[in-house]
Amino acid sequence: MRNEDLKKISEIKQYLLNPPATFRLYNYAPDYLRNAITILNNYPAAKDVIDYLQNLAEQFDAKIIHQSDLIKTLKDAGTKISNLTNR
Repeated sequence: MRNEDLKKISEIKQYLLNPPATFRLYNYAPDYLRNAITILNNYPAAKDVIDYLQNLAEQFDAKIIHQSDLIKTLKDAGTKISNLTNR
């Protein structure tokens, strides 16, 4: 990964791993997911993570994820990105 992309994806990963406890999380998180997808689209090895994040973004749009599961779901997404960047 290019340094610039690695820096951006690391910031997103940190946000997802430590999401703020706020009722507006449902409004903020999809933008982070879409930014991660945009960055990762440049890297074919990230296809599985991209698919996961796209599915997650669609769930956010449809408000399928229950509020009580939201933080755990975001942390799981951060972990998937972390696993990808730590290869």
